[in-house]
Amino acid sequence: MKTDQRFTKSVGVEVFTGNELLVKGCLETEGGTHLWTGYPGSPVSGFFDTASELRDLLMAHGIRATMANNEALAAAMVNGSQMLGLRAVSVQKSVGLHVAADALALGNLAGAHPEGGAVIIVGDDPWSDSTQVPADSRYLCKHLMMPVVEPSDPQELKDWIDLGFKLSRESRLYIGYLVTTNQADGGGSVNVRPNHYPAVNTKARVTLDTSDIDFEHRVLLPPRTWRQEQEMPERFARLWAAANRLGVNRVEPAADDQRGISELGFVTSAQAYCYLRHALAEMGLDGVFPILKLGVTYPLDAALILRFASGLSDLFVIEERRGFLEEQIVEIITRARQENNGRSDEIQCRVWGKQFPFGLDGIPSTRGLNPSKLIGRLGRMFLQHSALEGRVDRGAIERELALVREVKSISAVVAPRTPTFCPGCPHRDSASVLLEIKKQFRDKQYMEKNHGMGPVDLVCHGDTGCYTMLMFEPTKDLMHNYSGMGLGGGTGAGIDPFIKNKQIVFMGDSTFFHSGQIAISNSIKNGQDITYIILDNHTTAMTGHQPTPGLEEGLMGEKTLAQSIDAIVAGMVQQAGSSATVVRVNPADREHYRRILEQSILKDGVKVVVADKECGITFHRRAAMEERRILRDRGFLPRKRFINITPEVCENCLECTRATGCPGLTLVETPYGQKVQTDMSWCVSDGACVRFTVALDGTGPRVKACPSFEEVEIQRSQKPPEPFDYLDRARLDEPPFRRLTGTWNGYLAGVGGMGIGTATAVLVLAGHKEGYSVRFCDKKGLAIRNGGVYSMVIFSSEDARRTSNLIPYGKADLLLGVDILEAARAIDPATNQRIGSRHRTSAIINTHKTPTILTLLGKDDFDVAKLEEVLRENTRKDQYYSVDVSEISERFFGTKLFANIIMLGIAFQRGLLPLSMESLEWAIRAGMGASGPANLRAFTLGRHMARDIKSVEAAAGIYREPTDYESVLDDAVGLLARSRSHGADLASAYRQMVERASEQLQVTNDLLAHFARRTYDLVQFDGIEYARQYVDWVRKVHEWDSQRHGYAATKAVIWNLHKVMLIKDELYVAHLLTSEEKHRRDRIRFNVDPARGDRIIYRHFNRPQFTLLGRDVAWDMKTRDWMLNLFKRMRWLRRLLPDWHRREREFRDWYLSLLPGFKDASHNDDAYRAYVRLMELPSMVSGYREIRYMKMKAVRARADEILSHLKSGSSSALLVRTANWVANNPTSTYVQPT
Repeated sequence: MKTDQRFTKSVGVEVFTGNELLVKGCLETEGGTHLWTGYPGSPVSGFFDTASELRDLLMAHGIRATMANNEALAAAMVNGSQMLGLRAVSVQKSVGLHVAADALALGNLAGAHPEGGAVIIVGDDPWSDSTQVPADSRYLCKHLMMPVVEPSDPQELKDWIDLGFKLSRESRLYIGYLVTTNQADGGGSVNVRPNHYPAVNTKARVTLDTSDIDFEHRVLLPPRTWRQEQEMPERFARLWAAANRLGVNRVEPAADDQRGISELGFVTSAQAYCYLRHALAEMGLDGVFPILKLGVTYPLDAALILRFASGLSDLFVIEERRGFLEEQIVEIITRARQENNGRSDEIQCRVWGKQFPFGLDGIPSTRGLNPSKLIGRLGRMFLQHSALEGRVDRGAIERELALVREVKSISAVVAPRTPTFCPGCPHRDSASVLLEIKKQFRDKQYMEKNHGMGPVDLVCHGDTGCYTMLMFEPTKDLMHNYSGMGLGGGTGAGIDPFIKNKQIVFMGDSTFFHSGQIAISNSIKNGQDITYIILDNHTTAMTGHQPTPGLEEGLMGEKTLAQSIDAIVAGMVQQAGSSATVVRVNPADREHYRRILEQSILKDGVKVVVADKECGITFHRRAAMEERRILRDRGFLPRKRFINITPEVCENCLECTRATGCPGLTLVETPYGQKVQTDMSWCVSDGACVRFTVALDGTGPRVKACPSFEEVEIQRSQKPPEPFDYLDRARLDEPPFRRLTGTWNGYLAGVGGMGIGTATAVLVLAGHKEGYSVRFCDKKGLAIRNGGVYSMVIFSSEDARRTSNLIPYGKADLLLGVDILEAARAIDPATNQRIGSRHRTSAIINTHKTPTILTLLGKDDFDVAKLEEVLRENTRKDQYYSVDVSEISERFFGTKLFANIIMLGIAFQRGLLPLSMESLEWAIRAGMGASGPANLRAFTLGRHMARDIKSVEAAAGIYREPTDYESVLDDAVGLLARSRSHGADLASAYRQMVERASEQLQVTNDLLAHFARRTYDLVQFDGIEYARQYVDWVRKVHEWDSQRHGYAATKAVIWNLHKVMLIKDELYVAHLLTSEEKHRRDRIRFNVDPARGDRIIYRHFNRPQFTLLGRDVAWDMKTRDWMLNLFKRMRWLRRLLPDWHRREREFRDWYLSLLPGFKDASHNDDAYRAYVRLMELPSMVSGYREIRYMKMKAVRARADEILSHLKSGSSSALLVRTANWVANNPTSTYVQPT
């Protein structure tokens, strides 16, 4: 593996991420570091990824980098390293510090080796975005008497690793090295120094002389424990002396011309220091006040605090989270006052932090900080403070406060986007089948029939890993509590003796080796009745795919012994009298897996089911690599398989999205309303959506929900032409390059997986190449699993004022919205981003709709047009550009995943990036490796789109279904003529019938198009006479209808009479799956041209069902087109099998019987509106067979209520109740277009 040269560079400026800075800091530590260990967790898991990428460098110099099974073991490894003069670092997130606390307490008390050192890196999450409990690790470090060092900017983040080791050696204490999310997930430009490598290393071992071991310090038990504690004051004193000498704590005095108002001062630390300096600079106050910047935040140096506080009237403590510094400072000053009572040198200053003077809000003690939060609080205080009257620029402060108020006043309703399992995730297989089992276990009929027992309510205990996302829809009923990593079974042990419920807990393979196996042992010991479902996906997936003890390879690629979960559990249970069992199964084999789970869960005792399936990301990453290899070799893929959905067959019942919650499914608008489709860019064709079944309440059986799914194989014999071939290749003029003076702020918004981090990396590298100082901040953590993500990128010239790596409210120069919902969230005042301003912010917006999981479930939709209106109103109108970039990307590249770089090209061509073409192209090539050339083409495509979007759309060949009446009619006539025997006569009769009716229908062209399309459908279903019944009823209702009501009844009948008459039996579904219009659309969707030798091979997932002699006969089968082409012509089966789809026919006839009643109702406004509601009710019915029948029953009951109220004359109140019922009824998933 080639070593990244940034990590071996010894002089100059380079740009790194926060986690990379920690690694580079370890490499630059004087004397070298020996041991890197810990356990991955957001935000510091990237440390281990970087170490793994540098494996050749580390192994060459004998540096040991390894992941411990858990954080406590990592801390113990650090303790072991201090037996020699070794320098060891342990890395974990804040909750990992809890796990490690016992070992760290002993290690810190025993002390660091005077020639070694121990730095404990802890990742804190002040905003609680990806951590289960509020994080403020300073308090735990204080409890452990372990000093806390908090770096602020990227340079300190790197350099202070070395200082941390020096402080550790000189004080003989472990150093808690706190890093926040915005630091670890951010980064920036830094000056680098030479690396140091350890003399003692894995290639140059030494013999430990045990006679030299200092047992007094290394083996701590009473009375040695209290003797060591007595040494702490002296060790702290050495710490302060070293910190002062090394400049870790420093006073930044007010500028010489501002000393007159220096009676106000600030104490701050960590990234809060950066936010403070940034906020003061924005208000024109940088350098006005003295600042004590603390690097060592525990224990505080009392002498330093008192020196700084003397002469101040007000001291303001600026820190994230709780008042850790403030508490110590107040204690120090209070003690000094007590000791100096009555003396002239008594410190008089007041200390403010979580409370501010004048009754103003102080610094918040929950969640994090940003520059604008400080502007809002400090700005108001500055305007009221008498000592500042006439000494500060009130206008500048008021302008900043006005901007904060302005962005807060933006009105935006932005739907939440919750994370979920990735497409292809094996956990989805487990979650889907458990949802079904849980539902059927509650079903008395099912349990009595299949298990001979009553209903069972499963209790599901939560644990830590990707499966923690069970807490979100649609799987939230699979996680009823949460106690932390490896503790799900322990949680169950606390409730088990008192309940009758069966219990389950999900656990990952990493969690099993971390601590979960102890929970299993505890369950066996306590005779617990619980099923452990161990999701063995062969990686530590949640934190970035680090290795587990179950693999044969370690972090450095070294060979390790692969430990077997099964063997470990079997070792626990192989003893007399134990009823515990363990079984391994592939969760993709749904029916077998389901049987194993049902049997295991219902057995008594401890059961362990190992669900063995590789992580979808690693599996499909390899598949993608193989595809890229074939493309390089041949220029095209001879075969590629997809899962496809036929929209006309889809009923939009959303059972597939409810069962899987898979983001590989999406929603599309069709002439028949909203339908489900696979998203070609996200779907990995793992088949989860075709394996699911639906458990029906109270009926027992499970049903296969939908015949609209199919497997599509595209076969090619030559490279297809590319849209680039049709693109105007006229030379693109470069926009004028204006070198930046000051600061440029860019904000990128998208969804996890859209490449926001990739686009950010391009900008960061290009800005670095341009010579700017670069800072950036990414939102990662849980959000990368299909949640909302963002990046902030800040470029600064040499003369720019002070900044942090966050953009103040309203001060983005560019909003790059790769996802429109997340772009709107960036300006939503309910968030802490609020970066948009109509005066400053240019916007490039991708208008493609990426549904949220709740949207896929039919629970929380959003309107792209309304979001775009909000964005237009709150960004610069002269620099707003929007287009469906994803659609164009998919046409040009076969995937939406190039939209990010395309949008960079748009932004560049419009002159919105302070970057040269040379720097951007270099960044794309340097940052993207083998995919660089394709991304350079994407960048160029974006430039073309900025210049002439029409020519790009023309080259893309984007197909639109005909929508106007004349086009729909002509298309239908042609289809009938070509698809049916005597087609010309049938087509002529159809045209004549529709045109005659259309002359009488005084409705919009759009509604006429719907009428023509639906009449065509009914002709295809059962001939011209059947369709004529539909036409006649539409004409009759229209005669009774009135323009005064906008012909609402006519529209209702056009839509809903078609819906009930078009019975999607197996014959008609066969037609829809093989129709000319479907094949036409699929050829465009998959870029297939039979003239080139391209082929589409269909395998339809069908489950035909026939009613013979009163019995339903059904079976699963994969059908081919030739089979369906034969079957669809057997319309005589409808007459031969009178009970076949009888309920659908009865529903149709019932609806037809309602229509004559509209004639009388049309004369009264209230009755008219009630009858329109009545005629719209079939829109609530969706799905096939059993799924549909429940909704048909509910609709008929509702119709009876409407008719009853119509007869009694109380229809007004009924309208309100009906509207509420339609809005709240769980079957209301069919969406009509407006």
